[in-house]
Order: sequence, then C-alpha cells, then structure tokens
Amino acid sequence: MASRSRKQNRKIEESDITGLKFFDKLAPLLNRLHDDGCQRDRAGNRMLHYDQYCMLTLLYLFNPIVTSLRGIQQASELKNVQHKLGCPRASLGSLSEATSVFDAERLKEIITELGDQLQPLSQDKRLQDIKQTITLVDGSLIAALPNIMEASWRKAKTGKGMVKWRLHTHFARFR
Repeated sequence: MASRSRKQNRKIEESDITGLKFFDKLAPLLNRLHDDGCQRDRAGNRMLHYDQYCMLTLLYLFNPIVTSLRGIQQASELKNVQHKLGCPRASLGSLSEATSVFDAERLKEIITELGDQLQPLSQDKRLQDIKQTITLVDGSLIAALPNIMEASWRKAKTGKGMVKWRLHTHFARFR
C-alpha cells in the first residue's frame, strides 16, 4: 500500500505522458469550443478554455499516471503538454469550475464528425448472408463528460464513495 501512495504522489514528468500525437487530429475539431463559456467572464481573464479542458480530460483518461485533478494540473505544467494542447498551466479552481461552465451538449456534433470520418471495415465472409445491419450497442453518458473531473475531484477531496464511469456507445459493426 505504501508503494501505491508513493506512486500517486510522484511528480509527473514529460516522459510519463503518452499519446500526445493523437491530439493533432482532435485540436482542430475542438477549437470551435474555445470561446464557449467565456460569456460569464466579465474580467476577461479566463485562462482555461473549453477546448483545452476537453483535451486535458482526454489526457487524464488515456494516461494512467494522471489519477486526479491535481494530476491534471501537474500535467498542464509540462512544456510538452502545454505545446501540444495549446494551453497554459491549469489551476485547480479552473479545472473544478469547468464542469459548471462548459456545456457537454456542444461535444455531440464533434463526436458525430469524428464518426463520419471512420472508414468502412472489411466484412467477415461468414456474415455475408445476414441482410440486417449488425449493430453493437452499449449505453451512453456522453453528456456527463464534464462531470468526470468533478467526480474525481470530489472523491479525492472527501475520500468517500467510489467514482465509477460508464461510457455507452452504439454503432454499426461494419462502419
């Protein structure tokens, strides 16, 4: 148990972060979200924008070394992360506030666009006699994406309860 605590408290380094090359494809799609949620920023000093928040959330989901809101903050301090995600260091306050500032509905059109870019897969010859569309189904909580960070932050702060996430999807098998 002591080694687990040490690993969680270990400072995140640039070499710990993987998958940054995949953000090249996402950044242009997410860029349209940049000014969303800025209407309430009367002082004009918003540092964390919606597109950056989305990319930091994805960084969190795909890097096991990043295990908390503080881990996201640490990762946002790394030069390679700042360069690739186009964001400055994110404060804990900005990260926790983001769940109430940014509208998850805006992500649906981007997810649809990503889906439209998928190339058809070759069909298994054993399935050629099936005339219906084969569809794989799992439920969807996409609208909850901004709340993921809040749930993680709440658990880390209170130490109570278990945070579980479920992503449900529905797609045509050969698309």
